[in-house]
Amino acid sequence: MKKFNVGSLLFNLMVALFIAVLVGVPTVFAAGASLVAGTLLSFSGNGPVLMSGLQKEIWTDIIMEGFYPDNSFLNEARDMSYLVDSNTINLAEAGATPTAVLDTTFSTGVPSAPAARTDTALNLPLRTIDTTTTVVRNIEEMEAAYDKMSSVVYGHKQEILRMATKLAAWNYAPASTTANTPVFACTGVTNGNSGRKMTFADVLSLKLLFDQLDVPQEGRILVLNPYHEANLIEADIATYRGVLQTNLLFGFKLYRTSITPSFISATGVKTAWAATPVAGTDVVSSFAFHKDEVMKAVGTVDVFARYKDPEWKGDLINFQMRFLAKSLRSKYYAAIYSKIL
Repeated sequence: MKKFNVGSLLFNLMVALFIAVLVGVPTVFAAGASLVAGTLLSFSGNGPVLMSGLQKEIWTDIIMEGFYPDNSFLNEARDMSYLVDSNTINLAEAGATPTAVLDTTFSTGVPSAPAARTDTALNLPLRTIDTTTTVVRNIEEMEAAYDKMSSVVYGHKQEILRMATKLAAWNYAPASTTANTPVFACTGVTNGNSGRKMTFADVLSLKLLFDQLDVPQEGRILVLNPYHEANLIEADIATYRGVLQTNLLFGFKLYRTSITPSFISATGVKTAWAATPVAGTDVVSSFAFHKDEVMKAVGTVDVFARYKDPEWKGDLINFQMRFLAKSLRSKYYAAIYSKIL
C-alpha cells in the first residue's frame, strides 16, 4: 500500500511557488496545482520507476568512470568505441601496398600496368562480458550509505576489467611465429617446470626483430609477466632499477600483468582461449605490440536489477558490457615464452 509522503508534498509546493514568482503566475493557482499533483504522485508507481532508472544510470557511470587504470596496457590501444554500431565494428583491412621503382619502367616512357588494391572487409562483433548476480539484502541501507553501493559496483567493475584485460592479452599475442609475428623462447637458465628465465638479451633480441620488421620506434609496448620481470630483476637489480625510473627497456614502454597467455613449451603455439594451463607442458609468456596495430572498443553497458525479490528477500544486480580488443593486422606483435628443456 502506498503511503502519503508529506515531505515530498511540501518540497513540491516550495518549488511550485518559486516557479510561480519567476513566471508571474498567481501563487494560489500554483499552490493548488502542486497539492493535487503531489498527492496523486504520492500514490502512483512512477516514483520508484524513475528512481530505478536513475540508479541504473549512476551504476553504469561508476562502471565506466576511469575504466582503464593508469597501469593498464589497454590505455595504449587505439580506442575504436566511436565506430561501434549496434555492438559491431565494420572495418576494411588494406590490401597490398604499391611498389616503388627506380630508373626502370618510367624512364622508357612505357607506363606500368595499374594494379587494383583489394581490401578485406572486417565485420567485428563485440564480445559479451557478463558478471554473476550479487544479492543486496537491504536496498535502503545501500542507498543511504554510498560506500556500500560503491563497493558492490566496484567488485563488478573489477571483474569486467579483469576479463577485458585477459581477452586483450590473449588477442594481442600471436598464435604462433610467422614472418611478421615472431614468437621465440627465453634463453636464460632453466628453472624446472617454470622453464627458461628471461634475460635482458631476450628483450634485445625482440628489439632487433622489431627493427628488422621496420616497426615504428615510437609506440612499442612490452607487457611483462611478473615471472619474467622477476627474472630481469634477479639478473641485474641495479640495471632494472634504472629501467623503473624511465619505464623503458630497449625502446619498449613497459606494462605488467599476470594474465598473459600461455604457450605450449614444445611447439611455441599459444594455448586455446580459457584453457587451463597444463603443468610441465604450458608455460608463461610476455608479449609485445605496436600501439597503432591493436584496438579496443566498448559498446553498450547495462545493469540488470530486480528489486525486493520474494525468493531472495533482497535486491539482485549484475552487469553486462559489450567489448572487443584485438590486433588490427597480422603484424607488429610478438611473444616470448619460457621454454621447458
